[in-house]
Amino acid sequence: MKNRLNTKKQPINEIMNSFTLNEAVSLIYRLAVLKKDAQQPGKKYSITQIGHICGVLALNDQIEIVIKFYDEMHQFTKEEFYSQVKLIDE
Repeated sequence: MKNRLNTKKQPINEIMNSFTLNEAVSLIYRLAVLKKDAQQPGKKYSITQIGHICGVLALNDQIEIVIKFYDEMHQFTKEEFYSQVKLIDE
């Protein structure tokens, strides 16, 4: 009895739940805040809380988003992004 390797290619989304390139690029230049810093509706954010999505990284077959805040940069996988970041639609 011969064993066969599964050579069928699976999309990266199913394997790692990663951003697709189109998803990641569509977020560039959007403003975002960390959910832990989120304000009540109608309240203004301080300049140090607001970040802008400035880049896309491809690391280890996974696409990540880069957000530049006032004094630091963060990179997020898709799962981290949706659990920790809120987009600002103002």
